[in-house]
Amino acid sequence: MGKSSSGRSVDPGFRYVYVNQDGSVREVSPAERTYISTEFAGSDSGRPYIKASFEARDGWGSLSGFIERCMVPARIRVAPVHPDYDARAEELGFDILDAHRAAGDIIERNADGSVSWTPNPRIPHEERYEMIRDWELSYQRRRERLARVDDPDDGADR
Repeated sequence: MGKSSSGRSVDPGFRYVYVNQDGSVREVSPAERTYISTEFAGSDSGRPYIKASFEARDGWGSLSGFIERCMVPARIRVAPVHPDYDARAEELGFDILDAHRAAGDIIERNADGSVSWTPNPRIPHEERYEMIRDWELSYQRRRERLARVDDPDDGADR
């Protein structure tokens, strides 16, 4: 078995793994494999975030993201993903408006059934950004806890 540029043995398994906010690494779930394997246009904001290096951070400043297995430093163990992670994550759900609610934005349901939001003019831009960032990072941590096999809370905060 050869070594990658990170010094890691070229492990068998799916090409990508997931890096958590705390720098730990885990295997990806079946749904994540499908997501990562889907072709997206370069400008599609729904495409997965693939880290260019282990130290790379996302737009919120988090270490989290998918990375090629061979780029994970050899000293870091790749943990398994919880076998029920996909179902647990689906149960957690995702509502794009939750971050806007956390930031105090004004959310309105329109006559046609659509929903629109407007930044709360009483909250300074920098403060609003921090509120959304905090919500996003907290949500990311909740999802990461759901993926842990050895989590003592085993899914608390769902």
